[in-house]
Amino acid sequence: SAPSTPSTLSGAASLAATSSSSAAAASASSEAPTPAPMPSPSITSAPEGSREADVLNALRNVIDPDFGEDVVKCGFVKDLVITAGGDVTFTLELTTPACPIKEEFNRLSKEFVGAVGWCASVNVNMTAQPVSNKEMPDTVEGLRGVRHIIAVSSCKGGVGKSTTAVNLAYTLRMMGAKVGIFDADVYGPSLPTMTSPELAVLQMDKDTGTITPVDYEGVGVVSFGFAGQGSAIMRGPMVSGLINQMLTTTNWGELDYLILDMPPGTGDIQLTLCQIVPITAAVIVTTPQKLAFIDVEKGVRMFGKLRVPCVAVVENMSYFEVDGVKHKPFGEGSGQRICDEYGVPNLFLMPIVPELSACGDSGKPLVLVDPTGFVSSIYGNLGAKVVQEVAKLGAAPKGAVAMDSANVTGVAGALRVALAEEGGLPFYVRAADVRRSDKSAKAKAEASKGEFLADGKTPVPDDFAPLEMNVVGNYAVQISWPDGFSQVATFAQIKALTRLKLPAAAAV
Repeated sequence: SAPSTPSTLSGAASLAATSSSSAAAASASSEAPTPAPMPSPSITSAPEGSREADVLNALRNVIDPDFGEDVVKCGFVKDLVITAGGDVTFTLELTTPACPIKEEFNRLSKEFVGAVGWCASVNVNMTAQPVSNKEMPDTVEGLRGVRHIIAVSSCKGGVGKSTTAVNLAYTLRMMGAKVGIFDADVYGPSLPTMTSPELAVLQMDKDTGTITPVDYEGVGVVSFGFAGQGSAIMRGPMVSGLINQMLTTTNWGELDYLILDMPPGTGDIQLTLCQIVPITAAVIVTTPQKLAFIDVEKGVRMFGKLRVPCVAVVENMSYFEVDGVKHKPFGEGSGQRICDEYGVPNLFLMPIVPELSACGDSGKPLVLVDPTGFVSSIYGNLGAKVVQEVAKLGAAPKGAVAMDSANVTGVAGALRVALAEEGGLPFYVRAADVRRSDKSAKAKAEASKGEFLADGKTPVPDDFAPLEMNVVGNYAVQISWPDGFSQVATFAQIKALTRLKLPAAAAV
C-alpha cells in the first residue's frame, strides 16, 4: 500500500472533518498487528541450597521504600543467569524508567550479591515494565500505549498551573521517562508560549486522521495553539468535543506519563477529560490565599467524585527570600490546608523567582535552562514523588469502608472500617460523624460547618447514611450524601473518630 501523506493541521474544522474518514480507514485496515513479545516471568523462589537461592536471599535485603517489600517479593527480579565460574547476571524490571532510586537499587543489588562467597562478578540490567494501559477504553486508540495520565489542575486561572505542568513534564523526561503533554485549554493555550519547537504546527495523517504531536526536547506536545488558529472562541459543548478529538486521535506512541494541563474550572470540559480517559492521579496547583483554597477545593472534590487520587499540592508564589529572610506577600496556608483536610501526601512550596516566569515567556522551561538550580531541584522532588505515589497506587488500598449491612452495632447509619495499618481488623463509626468531620468551605460558619447539611442550616441527623462510597487511590474514600454533597474523607480522618462499642456477643 502507498505510504500515508501528512498534512498541516489547521484549526477545529480540520479536526472535525476527519472523524468519518478516520473510522473508515481504521475498518479498512487488514494488516494484522505484530504480536508483543512474551514478558519474562518474575523469579521469586529457587531450590533450597542452589546458587539461585543464594542470589535471591541476597536480593531480599534490597527494599523498595514505596511498597515496603524486597525486590524479590515485588517481582522485580528476572532473567537470572549464573555461569559455572560464578558470574551472575540478572534483570531488575522496575515499575517505571523514571524511578528516582534506580541507581540505589543497582548499587545495593551488586553489593549484596557480590558479598555471596562463590560470586565472581555481578551484572545488573536495569529496565522498566513495558508501557501498557489495560484500563484504556478500546475506542481510545491513540492512548493505548500511554501507561499513566497525570492531570495538573488548579480550577483557578493565573496560579502557575501551566508552568507547573510543563516543568513537571520535562523533569520526568530528564529522569528517563517517555513523556507527552496535552494543553487542554482551548480558550487560552499556553504551550505555544512556554515551549519553542522547531516545527510549531501539528501534522495530521490524511488517510488515518491521526495527529502527530509536535516534538520539543524529546517530549510530544499537543495544543490547540499549534493548530494554526491561536485561541478559540466557541461554546462549551464544541470545546468539549474538540478536546476529546484532539486528545484521543493523537498518536502518542508509547509513553510512561502523559501530562494533562487542565483548563481552569470544574465544568463540562474538565468532566469530559476525566470521563473519556482513565486519569491515574492529579497534581493540585494553588497559591497561599484563602480565595485560591476555596476554588482549588472544588477541584479536589471533583477528582474525588471521579475516583482520581490527588498525589501532590504545589503552592506557587509561596514566598521570596531576601538576605536569608523569607517574605510571604500573599499570606500562607492554602497548600497546607489542602493537604491536611484531604489527605494529600506531598506539599511543595515554590518561591517567587523572576527566572521561572522569564523562562516560561522565552519558550524554554526553567528545568532545561538551569537543571541544577534550587527551583529545578523542587521540581525534581515533585517528579520523584509523582513517580513514587503512582507506583504505590498499584498496591492494595490502605483501607476499606462499607455500611454495617449485618447490623453488628445495632446503630442506624453505622460504617464498618478496616485499615491496613491496624492489621485489617474492623471497627465501626457513625456515618454522621464522618460527615461532621468534613472541613470543607461550603458552610459559612467556620467552626461548626461540618455540623450542617448542604443548606448550611439543617443539622446532620445521627442516622444519616451515604448513598455511595468509593475508595480514592489508597488514602481516602469518596462519599456521596443524600443532600447532594460529595465528601472526600481520608482514612486518617476516619481513624480519629469516636468508635462505636459493640455488643458483647457481636461478631466482627
